[in-house]
Amino acid sequence: MLKARYEKLTLHFKRPSGTSRGVLTEKISYLIRICDSLNPSVCGIGECSLIPGLSPDDSPDYESVLESACDDIERLQGSFHQQLQSYPSIRFGIETALLDLKRGGVHHFFDSSFTSGQSGIPINGLIWMGNTTDMMEQTEAKLLSGFTCLKMKIGAIAIEQELSVLRSLRSRFPVSKLQLRVDANGAFRSEDAMPILKQLADLQVHSIEQPLAAGQWQAMADICLHSPIPVALDEELIGLY
Repeated sequence: MLKARYEKLTLHFKRPSGTSRGVLTEKISYLIRICDSLNPSVCGIGECSLIPGLSPDDSPDYESVLESACDDIERLQGSFHQQLQSYPSIRFGIETALLDLKRGGVHHFFDSSFTSGQSGIPINGLIWMGNTTDMMEQTEAKLLSGFTCLKMKIGAIAIEQELSVLRSLRSRFPVSKLQLRVDANGAFRSEDAMPILKQLADLQVHSIEQPLAAGQWQAMADICLHSPIPVALDEELIGLY
């Protein structure tokens, strides 16, 4: 017989982090623990992670849905993906907790050179939106930490100021030394996007995430077809199961 419970955590950003939808100072996460009543000392742990205003399941009834899922975990274990379709973070937490429980509560889910501490995983250094000085300070800190790929959130201030940060970086580091990516979080108007994309291509920017607000399918299709740099979808996929 499976038993489940959750714990709410409030995580505080070390520095306010800007997106095109506002500035984040904290975020909520929930740790879900699933145990087998036959061996209650061994539990699997999964995280249900929300970002306020960005997660599709950030809703007033979130905790009541999570509590109901914990109360009904025995019945849900084989159908939680279907039963909780519109709550992807809860699905993720349950899935990882069940997988962890199956592996004996060791708190990692797959054996690899990363989990054994033999190798790292290359990631990008995220540059949150801010004024020019703030973004330059962030980039310098990331470069000092050894990052060779930076992803800058853009669209909160004048695009020319954001381009100036990218130009400064590209003047110092060729593409062979530093990869640059950008994430617009849907900030651009369709009529403005292509000229901006051409300027980003001139700076050898690797790719852009979500240049237009979600739901403008034809405009986004045209941008994907004609953009001089690759386009990744993000908010466009929210709510599509």
